[in-house]
Formats: sequence, C-alpha cells, structure tokens
Amino acid sequence: MFTRIDHIVILVRELDHASETYRGLGFQVVTGGEHPGGTHNALVAFRDGSYLELIAFQQLEQPSEHRWHRFLQSGGGLVDFALGVDDLAAELDQIRARGLDYQGPVPGARRRPDGEQVAWRLGQPVGDRTGELPFLIDDVTPRSIRVPGGAQAEHPNGVVGVRGVVVARRDLGEAADEWGRMLGVRPPAAATDQALAASTVTFAVGCQQVVLAYPIGPASPIAGRIQRQGDGPFELVLLAEGREAPLHYRPEDAEGARILVEPEPR
Repeated sequence: MFTRIDHIVILVRELDHASETYRGLGFQVVTGGEHPGGTHNALVAFRDGSYLELIAFQQLEQPSEHRWHRFLQSGGGLVDFALGVDDLAAELDQIRARGLDYQGPVPGARRRPDGEQVAWRLGQPVGDRTGELPFLIDDVTPRSIRVPGGAQAEHPNGVVGVRGVVVARRDLGEAADEWGRMLGVRPPAAATDQALAASTVTFAVGCQQVVLAYPIGPASPIAGRIQRQGDGPFELVLLAEGREAPLHYRPEDAEGARILVEPEPR
C-alpha cells in the first residue's frame, strides 16, 4: 500500500550553504548524515511525516555513476521524489505484474552525525527515468530514526506538510497510463491548469497529490523544465498554517527548487 509522498529530493552544490538558505526561508533544517555512495544530506521534516532532502555530492569534481549526478550540470534543484510503501517487496511484485519495470528491493543506508545507522530499502524504475517515475521506499530501522519529528518538524514559516508535487511530462497519455498501472487505479480525466498553461492529470497518494503536467503552449513554465532537464518534478506544493495568501519561493532563491506554499485549508 502506498502511504504518502515520502520525500522530495533537492540536489544542491554545497550542503552547508543550502541549509542556511532554507533556514533563511523560514524552514528548520536538520543535519541528516552521510551515505556510502559519497553524498551527504540535510532534512526539512514536516508534521505530516513527509520531508525535503537537501543532498549534495561530497566530491563535486569527481565523476560519479549516481543517477542524480548529471543534474548538477543543469542547476540541480528538484530532481526526484519517493513514495512510501508498507511492504516494498509485495508492492514491487504488484507493480511488475501490472507491466512496469522496477528493480529492487535495493538496500540503502545513512549514518547520522550522532553515529546512529539508518537503513531502508528502495525500488527504482529501470533505465534512465529519474524523476519521471518515483522511487519507492520502506524502512528497515524504525522510521523515526530516518525522519525527524516533534519539535524538529516545526517551522517559523508555518509549513506543516506536503500537498503535492507537479511532474513535467512530454507525453501526458503515456504518463497517466504508467501512473495508473503503478498505483493500480484508473487514470483520472485530464484538466487544464491555466496558471501553468498545462494539461494535467492528478493522482492521489494518501492525502497528497501527484500532478502530471504537459505544456500546452511555449509560454508554459513546464516547457522550460523539460528543455532544461527533461521530464521530472517541476514544482513542490506545501501547506502552511496561519497564511492568508499563497507564497512562492523562486528557484533562484531556493537552490534551484520551485516551491509554492498554500494556506492550509480551515
């Protein structure tokens, strides 16, 4: 069973600088730790259990086979996202039976600054499809060890959780079919988003949304994302308490990430 948008990956060039940038935007940032593959991260966790992962390569100039490394050349920012599942092995069996090519479970790990070892398992789309389709995650160690909570999930800017993520796709029909098969649901009808100048199909994942978006004109900002980085996450939508109007964090102010903060429904 899919539980939520587990986390959104924001690739940055320098982790300490990015952490200070997000603190300046009103987020509380918690140091995450180091991965065996040469990356380290910091986390922005929310009350709803989702979080942002600020991640950087520790040796920027060294070649890497990591699937996120190529995005450094196009500015980083929103590059990938994960969906949480209750039982990864069982979910992967169902996804493959519905015709999607996913690999895994693959072990993952991180050592926190306090020495605590965090472990999880991943399922990933086969081929170079980073960001087009999500990777999947479940926990081996307790989730509370991986994801900060309590006071560490409270933010001066009032953000309490993730409403959804907008994913740019060059073929909306194909994308909707793939997401329908992955989630085991019939794809919803397409709609038009005037603000994005895009045709969209929206899927529910728990209480959150994944919005697939196809540009319907050259002025659509979705087209710019596709031209720059290909298909993948375009915008993150967050919810904040105490706000009366939406707030936009521009990519140039948020380490390449486009973020919309909307008032929490009352």
